[in-house]
Amino acid sequence: MTSPRIACLEEAANLTGKDRNKAYGDPVTNHQHIANIFNAITGRNISAREVAIMHQATKIARRFHNPTHKDSYVDGMAYTGIEYECALKEKNK
Repeated sequence: MTSPRIACLEEAANLTGKDRNKAYGDPVTNHQHIANIFNAITGRNISAREVAIMHQATKIARRFHNPTHKDSYVDGMAYTGIEYECALKEKNK
């Protein structure tokens, strides 16, 4: 039997690699688009990686309110993976 942790990780991988990737495109590119919008609104220079970190913070805050809501864990895991991909892209620029 698969542990709940592994089930969440698998779901996060499927969402970011399949369903959401199809719906929103490449996650690093999508997070850069979000950063560009944030930057236009705030006048700052937020990176795609920082957007992924902010999304993680949202999921952490939601887990405080509802610690058994699986979606918040799955999405948090997905955003951590996206953050890593953003970091790799930043490093290779």
